[in-house]
Amino acid sequence: MGYGALVHAAVLFLMCAASVFSSQPTDNSTRRHVTSAFNEGCDMSFCRNTDGANNSVNIFHITARGENDTIHFVWSSYGTLAGIIARTTHNATLGIDWQKVKDKKDGAINFIPESALLYSSGVIFNRLLDFEDTNDTAKLSDLQNVTVTSFDSFAWDDFNRTINRHGHSGIFNTSSYSKNGSSGVISLMVQGFADIGRSETLPRLLHNSNTSYFELVLEDLPTAYKESRFAIELILINGTDFMMTRSIADQHTPAVFYVDNIKFTKLNSSRERGYVSWKPVAYTDSDRHLANARLVHQYGLESSLNLTSLPSYSIAHAFYGDINRWNLSGINISFGSDGDGFYVASNYTVWGGLISYGEPLGDSLSLSV
Repeated sequence: MGYGALVHAAVLFLMCAASVFSSQPTDNSTRRHVTSAFNEGCDMSFCRNTDGANNSVNIFHITARGENDTIHFVWSSYGTLAGIIARTTHNATLGIDWQKVKDKKDGAINFIPESALLYSSGVIFNRLLDFEDTNDTAKLSDLQNVTVTSFDSFAWDDFNRTINRHGHSGIFNTSSYSKNGSSGVISLMVQGFADIGRSETLPRLLHNSNTSYFELVLEDLPTAYKESRFAIELILINGTDFMMTRSIADQHTPAVFYVDNIKFTKLNSSRERGYVSWKPVAYTDSDRHLANARLVHQYGLESSLNLTSLPSYSIAHAFYGDINRWNLSGINISFGSDGDGFYVASNYTVWGGLISYGEPLGDSLSLSV
């Protein structure tokens, strides 16, 4: 289904459903005091320079402290681009053994005291897939030619240069991504929040103080095929009930009325849970609007038994140790709409999502647009 058909279907759905739903967001979080730190507690030259391969050591810690607990987001490009979310007791602190980080050893990161950890999960950006879409379906299939690049093969610039300390955000940028003499940039912006709200730019996902927003940009990437499109493989860590759901979203993203969610549940607990969510839309220009909106396809969750390639090291390894011992799930997500001219038509794709503690935030439909 092309994007025009999607718009038409979405409008019809809105007209039918608008009388049933209100426009109030549902949110059970509280306002938190947010701070952020970069490579905290490290006095080694290793943290101030690079690891010798034009690859900066980047560990960005966002702390959202509430009255009774604290939510931590730890993002890093060291090894492989990845993020961890943890809920701890109120006064818990993050401990980093920087020598172990340098040596890419397990157990380099923990929370102090150990008993403070109440919940954790993680996400790893594992592989970039460049697939040949000869039939212009904009969907990844087993029949297509695919060129796979692992995220752990990328080198990353100094994250510290991009930090917005007031906004508790920053951007991981590749220092080099080149093929056949051409080069481009892959970037991931991450951000934490003190309260409920939404960004001013599309897709305007609803966030709260339990969430961290991430935004992936693929800009001027050299392609392997004339009819190339891109997809990514994510790996999700430490859940015993990975579940795909689709919830109603509101009018804040034109022609997109759903949010896709992957829920995590902690072992032996019905209360401790988290999720990753996104709206099924990407944009082909930094100036985002309906005309440059493109579909985002997801292909269902794969168990760890079906994951053919795992990274050798990431911030998740530093925290969890051997990730093969944990419950893992993978998902492929691709970008593009049939008839849009493929990736080369714009040489730009931006897609955003959330990683969060708690239940997925709920928006409902309204009559106003």
